[in-house]
Amino acid sequence: MTSSFDYIIVGGGSAGCVLANRLSARSTNTVLLLEAGRDTAPEAEPADVADTYPVSYYNRAYAWRSLSAHLGRRDTSPDRPIIQARIMGGGSSLMGMVALRGTPDDYDGWAEMGIEGWGWQDVLPFFRKLETDTDMDGELHGQDGPVPIRRLPEAEWPPMVRALDEHCRNAQFPHIDDFNGDFRDGFGLLPISRFPDKRASSAICYLDAAVRARPNLQIVTDAHVQSLARDGANARVTGVTARISGRVQSFTASEVIVSAGALQSPVMLLRAGIGPAEDLCDLGTDVLVDLPGVGGNLQNHQITFLVAQMKRASSHRDRDRLHTFATLRYSSGLADCPPSDMYISLVGMSGWHALGRRLSALNPAILQPASRGRITLRDADPGTPARIEFNFLSDERDRARLADGVRRAAVMLLSPEVRRHWHHAVPVSNARRMRELNNVNAYNATRAAILSKLLDWVPAAGRPVLGVLSKPGLDVAGLLADPARINAFVADSVSGMAHHAGTCRMGAADDPMSVVDSSGRVRGVDGLRVVDASIMPVVPRGNTNLPTLMVAEKIAAAMLA
Repeated sequence: MTSSFDYIIVGGGSAGCVLANRLSARSTNTVLLLEAGRDTAPEAEPADVADTYPVSYYNRAYAWRSLSAHLGRRDTSPDRPIIQARIMGGGSSLMGMVALRGTPDDYDGWAEMGIEGWGWQDVLPFFRKLETDTDMDGELHGQDGPVPIRRLPEAEWPPMVRALDEHCRNAQFPHIDDFNGDFRDGFGLLPISRFPDKRASSAICYLDAAVRARPNLQIVTDAHVQSLARDGANARVTGVTARISGRVQSFTASEVIVSAGALQSPVMLLRAGIGPAEDLCDLGTDVLVDLPGVGGNLQNHQITFLVAQMKRASSHRDRDRLHTFATLRYSSGLADCPPSDMYISLVGMSGWHALGRRLSALNPAILQPASRGRITLRDADPGTPARIEFNFLSDERDRARLADGVRRAAVMLLSPEVRRHWHHAVPVSNARRMRELNNVNAYNATRAAILSKLLDWVPAAGRPVLGVLSKPGLDVAGLLADPARINAFVADSVSGMAHHAGTCRMGAADDPMSVVDSSGRVRGVDGLRVVDASIMPVVPRGNTNLPTLMVAEKIAAAMLA
């Protein structure tokens, strides 16, 4: 294999697949894509990856091992395992396929921070370019992009959706047909990136057989990039060193593009001596460029879970296998918080197995959190995992908003429109139990099948079965009756949505905490870009996959201009 390229892309995730496609479309460009995980070959994707229910999220073989983070629930809380994709397609091969853009204010806010060319009207053409929306058209939507986007048609709405829609209308929230074009608060069906019969990951959509056949594109999987090669005298990155099939190999390039995600991209820069000089010196790392913003500004949508045992006619035991597919978007109204900063999403099936078909969930989440975390190196050993600190709820506004979101979700569940559809509902304080049951193996399938039959025969058994997920004796009604319990539940149970962003953020030239310019070029370093969710200065008010694709499309177009 050739060892010298025009472009080396580190990471075959959502952004990396876009870049590999677009940059190699120009036949004079030679492109190398390196992905640490396994491939998902066209028309031969693993069944759990192709599945329209995100079973792949629970397959540990598709994620980085030994990755953990301090969530910040309490100062003394231990680090918790977190999932970051390690597979071709990255998070788009694991996530729930929600395809939200965010709001125009998100991107106009970026422009107001001095980041030229990133306002709503600047990014809209690239949202259109990437999609084929099967339900919506007009000037806001694309019809010939690689990513199909669809919504559950009204004829297929489950009873729970109809009940929530009725409740929200009665509460003066309008029905939203198109969350990517109508940016009011309201309830509606979420746009989902999927084909009729399988998920639409970035690998499936951007790296089909025709693209992979290009002679100027090389794709190497199971390739762990160990370091960026650098020319310290000239503050330049010249290539990468990677371990492939047990052998360390070096590659050179005119430009290296790091697209390893918001948890890994800053670590790659820090290991190369690009970051806060004082911290790097303390570890004995040679400083290439002092960029204090590397690893800071870590953001993630914060979430909690309320799970309900559905009555037979309202469950998903005989319906399509749906994950997150509807939501209420609303404004908290809290001072110094933006509009449309919250949502309460509906999960049709809380697990891939038979028990999951009988459990639905309402999940309140903060769409634009105020809390910020940080990623730092523990030591100079490249094999030591970085320290990840999310600092959830460190800003009191997040604590107050999430508590109010839990209260609203409980009110929705207990409303006359919705209450008749379920037997028992609890706030999930012990998410570890649910994660364990969702690990994909024969034992869990058998255990879930037995429990599901028990709930079918004896619905009252749902109280002790769901009780293992909550505090002893606590259900949704008991939670709503006591504001102190809500506050305690939020503090104990807050989690993240794996929508990591912000750790190599874009910024104006005079912004001392910016890491990259408006084209993703790392400040002060030649031959190096970062292109993924880490460069977003503020996480959009929506799931991050579609914005990440847009970022990659936009920067690729600028590189080819």
